[in-house]
Amino acid sequence: MTKCNKHLTILLGLLVLPFFLFTGCLKEGDETIVLPFPNGKIPYDVIPEQVQDSLTDLGFVIHEGVYPPTIEGKYVASPMDLQHASDEYYNPNFRYLYMSFAGQQRRGKINYSQIQYDTIFLNEQQLNDAIGDAMRAHVIGEGEDFTMYCIQTISPDSTWWCTTASVVSGTLTKTGIKDCQYAQYIIDRGGDVSRLPEVGTFRFWNDGDNFASKIFSNLTD
Repeated sequence: MTKCNKHLTILLGLLVLPFFLFTGCLKEGDETIVLPFPNGKIPYDVIPEQVQDSLTDLGFVIHEGVYPPTIEGKYVASPMDLQHASDEYYNPNFRYLYMSFAGQQRRGKINYSQIQYDTIFLNEQQLNDAIGDAMRAHVIGEGEDFTMYCIQTISPDSTWWCTTASVVSGTLTKTGIKDCQYAQYIIDRGGDVSRLPEVGTFRFWNDGDNFASKIFSNLTD
């Protein structure tokens, strides 16, 4: 090989190397997931633009950005104060929302679990037994302000199912989430839908005292 060809080969290698450095993937189980670079917004295929606009117009805060805080921990928001329901839903008995965030990664991936349960769990094991499996979610935001979003399918029995987008928003503090808000958007449903909101409707709540407290072992984190 001539000296010129050697230099050309080295140059091509240097040009190709950054492509492999900045094109990556994460393995999850036996599947390889190629992750797009986050843009710090809730994707419109999760919650449509017009619904996001309606939420923010009504007072729900979506914190955008690609550098969210680390929100890992277990929190309880109570009492839940319904701010708006596009399906005219009303339930004065919904008081406690338990939320668990774990395994936060770069690009904002996180494991999220929740349960709406009108009781007080006395210990962490009781909560873990009730809260169920975690789902993959994403966190966006800047500084201490964050918004988490995920898609979940609820099917408590064989008679009905419902797919929703859930959103938690607020400002992280050492002891909890200040100005905590929670929203649900109905993506799809099936089975006996008589008890379910219509597709395309949404609801959102504020924490009644504006603060979702950290609970159990995380109090000393």
